[in-house]
Amino acid sequence: MRMRLTLLPCTARFVPHTCVPSAPSSHTPPGHWPNTGFVCLEDGCQPGPLMCCVCKEYGKHQGHKHTVLEAEANQIRASILDMAHCIRTFTEEVSEYSRKLVGIVQQIEGGEQIVEDSMGMAHTEHVPGAAESARSCVRAYFADLHETLCRQEEMALSVVDAHVRERLIWLRQQQEDMTILLSQVSTACLHCEKTLQQDDCRVVLAKQEINRLLETLQKQQQQFTELADHIQLDAGIPVTFTKDNRVHIGPKMEIRVVTLGLDGAGKTTILFKLKQDEFMQPIPTIGFNVETVEYKNLKFTIWDVGGKHKLRPLWKHYYLNTQAVVFVIDSCHRDRLMESHSELAKLLTEKELRDALLLIFANKQDVPGAVSVEEMTELLSLHKLCCGRSWHIQGCDARSGMGLHEGLDWLSRQLVAAGVLDVA
Repeated sequence: MRMRLTLLPCTARFVPHTCVPSAPSSHTPPGHWPNTGFVCLEDGCQPGPLMCCVCKEYGKHQGHKHTVLEAEANQIRASILDMAHCIRTFTEEVSEYSRKLVGIVQQIEGGEQIVEDSMGMAHTEHVPGAAESARSCVRAYFADLHETLCRQEEMALSVVDAHVRERLIWLRQQQEDMTILLSQVSTACLHCEKTLQQDDCRVVLAKQEINRLLETLQKQQQQFTELADHIQLDAGIPVTFTKDNRVHIGPKMEIRVVTLGLDGAGKTTILFKLKQDEFMQPIPTIGFNVETVEYKNLKFTIWDVGGKHKLRPLWKHYYLNTQAVVFVIDSCHRDRLMESHSELAKLLTEKELRDALLLIFANKQDVPGAVSVEEMTELLSLHKLCCGRSWHIQGCDARSGMGLHEGLDWLSRQLVAAGVLDVA
């Protein structure tokens, strides 16, 4: 751009005229754009960044950062080339992903494909998809489950049939015994009536025989009374199912439980609170206590084993046939939590307790400052320690009984199939 000069009177001086080039219009061909030589870099001038050599010194671009037009254009061209490369790469990635999507859909749906046999003849062959394979897997699983249930049903029915046979045999034997007893009583009554009709001498002579007969009748009556008191004549056959679909026949299903934990944790207090519903002053257990606790339609035989350090090696003698372990922890003694963790970890490695349920009682929750159930679970890493095992931690207070029946409820739900627990 040329500088225009204005002729002034002799008293005046020449001043440059500020030239602000306008941005090329939209109808101006790119080849006819003026070569301004510079580009303004200020953010506010980006809509019209082109500037001449004068504009950078005067006018609206004065003091702005600028660069040479050619350099800026080359930089923009490089950016456009980089963008074009990125776009091509992005397009290829999207296309590749789309092809994978098509392939995945085909793999899920399956379909027909053309194959050649050993003779070189082409024919179509059905290729099962992932969906069909999943359905086949489900059908196979439930078919196997159905077979297992059928076997379990047959075993359960055989248990019921055996129980019915034994009970009918016993009842029929009782019928025969009662028939014999009635016959003996009738014979004794007839003998007594005949004796009463005889003269005095014969009555006196029959005294010893009558006394023996009366003694026999009294013994039979006593035996009958004891039998009638202990046996309830009921035609019902109570049936309870375990979680593994085994059947138990009888009013109460018996469960063997062993209660373990450190000394002073409250094991014996919990046992007698469940048994007698009363608080028992804690006394160190030397050896073991065993009590039977009936709860709903379950009968828990609970073995309470001493927790002193010298007694813990004896715990293993109580593991056989144990279906549930109740581990009691004193929530007040933070300094003994790691000791409890160590003993519990040893228990969980015992082969005889591999299938046993684990109920952890966090005792003494009523004491201020006691470790909460959530904190204890975190401190003892129970989720990691008990992984792969049925376990539950229950806060409780052995003195008041708070939380104890909730623990038994959890054991009941784990041992007995859903829907068959006696809610009375």
